[in-house]
Amino acid sequence: MMKPRSRCVNLNHGRTNVSIRYCPMCGEIVNEDISAGACSEDKHAAGRRRGSAFCMDCGKKLIMKT
Repeated sequence: MMKPRSRCVNLNHGRTNVSIRYCPMCGEIVNEDISAGACSEDKHAAGRRRGSAFCMDCGKKLIMKT
């Protein structure tokens, strides 16, 4: 049996004017009007340093839970 998914607490989910495509906490699309960006490993490394679990431009998972 699947565990029910908890709601993401990131406030971008409830905003109408969001400047990022993907939520950095859960990876879901929060603004589909923004096209997915091309990312580099340097950009992903910067996202990991900020504590983002997902890339806000391409949606790639940045932090692996142990």
